[in-house]
Amino acid sequence: MTPLKGNYLLILHLEQDLQHLPIGRLGCFDFASGYYLYVGSAFGSGGLAARIGYHQQPRKARPHWHIDYLRPHTRLIEAWAVATPMRLECLWCAKLTAIPDIQTSVRGFGASDTSCLTHLFYLPRRPRPPLLTQVLLYNLPLAPTELPELMIEIHVFEDS
Repeated sequence: MTPLKGNYLLILHLEQDLQHLPIGRLGCFDFASGYYLYVGSAFGSGGLAARIGYHQQPRKARPHWHIDYLRPHTRLIEAWAVATPMRLECLWCAKLTAIPDIQTSVRGFGASDTSCLTHLFYLPRRPRPPLLTQVLLYNLPLAPTELPELMIEIHVFEDS
């Protein structure tokens, strides 16, 4: 069976402010306590399951992605996965950028291979499911009758 591939959004919680956290070659940054949304894609051989499994492990021996530097300081709350052949990262990032209650975090974070401003977003409070549904599904580039087959999974990693 071929692994499902597609796009995902992580919800991370940072309990305490972080100061001067090094993020690879981007530099050092301050992070306020609250919730962070990270947008990613998984079109490699392992697909969505492998990538979400990777993000479940907070510490990496050798950080590879920008999120690997922040992840040890956060709790993974949820992962929203949308299995589809369409690349939706930049569409989702643009939608998140346009929502007044959501702030962009570090310019260039997670965006090395896209033209997006950032793939990391900040909210002081936990995002509500209707907001995430709006971001992930209501702005698809095709009419619902034209959509390729897609599947949505929400992985919950803690009791809330």
